[in-house]
Amino acid sequence: MKRVLILYGTRFGTTKDTSEKIRDILEAKEIKVTLVNIEEEQPSLGNFEGILIGTGIRISLWTKKIKKFIKKYKKDLEKRNFIFGFFLCCGTASTKEKIKEAKTKYIDNRMQKIGLTYDIADAFGGIYDFSETSPWSKMTKKMFKSGLINDEGWVRVDEILYDLRDLDQIQAFAEEFSSLL
Repeated sequence: MKRVLILYGTRFGTTKDTSEKIRDILEAKEIKVTLVNIEEEQPSLGNFEGILIGTGIRISLWTKKIKKFIKKYKKDLEKRNFIFGFFLCCGTASTKEKIKEAKTKYIDNRMQKIGLTYDIADAFGGIYDFSETSPWSKMTKKMFKSGLINDEGWVRVDEILYDLRDLDQIQAFAEEFSSLL
C-alpha cells in the first residue's frame, strides 16, 4: 500500500477542507494518507511515496509555518525519492484564467525563488464565509460585502457562503497525483 503525507497550513479552513477532500479521494484508491495540520504538529518526512503540501493564501502570502517548513526541509524536498506535490487555496483562483495566474504567481514563481521543483501543483479557489461564526474579522466582511469583490462566476452556496473551488479540479488533481505514485 502506497503512503502519502498531506501537510497543510490554513487560516480559515478552506485548505483543511480541500486537504480532506484530497485525502478521501486517495484513500478510495487504497492509498494510506497521513493528514497533518502544520499548526498542530511538525511531521517528519518519513517513509512516504508521496508528499503533498497545501497552503492558504492571504494578502499574497503562504501561511508562515508552511513557508518555514519548506525552508527547513528544502534539502530533503530536493533530493527526494517520493512524488512531491504542492497546492494552494485562494480567492483569486476563481476562474480558469485566474487559476493559471495564481499558480504562476503563488507557486511557480515562489518555488523558483526557493529553488524547488515539484511533480504536480495546482491552485484552487477559496471559500468566502460571511456568517456570524466566520473567523474573518468584521472589517474584512464589510470590505467584501461593500462591493470590493466581484462575484462573477462564483458558486453561491447560500446568502452568506461562497465556494470558489472547482471540485472537479480537486478530483482531477488528486487522481493525477495518485497516478504519479
